Amino acid sequence: MRPEESGTRYVATALHRDPEGREKHERMGFHNGWGAALDQLVAHAKANM
Repeated sequence: MRPEESGTRYVATALHRDPEGREKHERMGFHNGWGAALDQLVAHAKANM
């Protein structure tokens, strides 16, 4: 995370050993989990400003 203009830039990167590992994580719902975690982080930050 880093300050950017009037907000904060958040970058998350996931690396997989191979395409099969990426596909397995997609089937398990990891992609949606990243979005849910970010939503929770934003809600927490707003509640604690």
